[in-house]
Amino acid sequence: MRKLLLILTTICLFVSCNLAKDVIEKNMPKEEDATEDVIANITGEKKEVVIDTNVTRLSKKEIKKLKKERERQDKIAAGDTLGFVKKTWLKYFPKREDRIISYPLMYSQKPKTILLIYPWNRSKNMAASEMYIINISRELSLKGYYVLPTMITMNLHNQDTMFSSQYVKTNDLKKYKMEYGADAVMFVTIFSLNKPWWSTNINSVAEYNLISTTTSDTLFNRKADFNYDSPIPPYKVDKSKDTYEMEPRTIPLFGTCFQMQRSVFMDFPYGPYHKKYLKDQKKFSYQREMRYKVDARPS
Repeated sequence: MRKLLLILTTICLFVSCNLAKDVIEKNMPKEEDATEDVIANITGEKKEVVIDTNVTRLSKKEIKKLKKERERQDKIAAGDTLGFVKKTWLKYFPKREDRIISYPLMYSQKPKTILLIYPWNRSKNMAASEMYIINISRELSLKGYYVLPTMITMNLHNQDTMFSSQYVKTNDLKKYKMEYGADAVMFVTIFSLNKPWWSTNINSVAEYNLISTTTSDTLFNRKADFNYDSPIPPYKVDKSKDTYEMEPRTIPLFGTCFQMQRSVFMDFPYGPYHKKYLKDQKKFSYQREMRYKVDARPS
């Protein structure tokens, strides 16, 4: 009996609330936008009353179709016009692209002298910047460019630590053209250069940007994720001692950095001091984001 009374009381409260809500909404004064009426009184023009009588209710199928069409339009606006199958295929089997298409400004502006900006080191290795400077300078020199001596880069950074890829702005590049005759400046950001103790893999991640000192255009851009599977095994715990000390290992980070720069600048257009200058326009070029792995473990 109590349960029945409780149910009836709940129903009565629910009905009374709905009735009160309907009464309030019915007696609530309606708000209208009188902006057009005021403008019509000032200008003398009559307000046009538009009555939309064509109200149609879309079915679930039509709503789904409309949503799909909007998503397609958004993809076209964003430049994503490839299907899933073709996109996956190009991911693993990229289409060949000539260097003249990938780096057109390198062949039109023809830089000769390059200045290396002190790399922005975001890794935990304190010597990563110096290792990168030495190896990048070597690779660009072998490609036929005059690279300003690395001592200039080191001295500028020692005099003012703000001279690095983190702080130097593209608007300030013209002064390096005036002072050192540099046609382009290389910015490098180092994200990683380390070897975990539990793995044989040495990972190095960096981003490269070659900027013109004349036009401030980006001549070359690449982000590389390089993995060097070294023959050095993971650290092992010496259980013969009471203290669990790790065995000392020599990790070839400098050699890894050297291997990475060889891969990054493999498709870099040849400079004016190389015999293949302007003869490599139809050669292959890599993607802007490169993932490269070298397996140096003994078989």
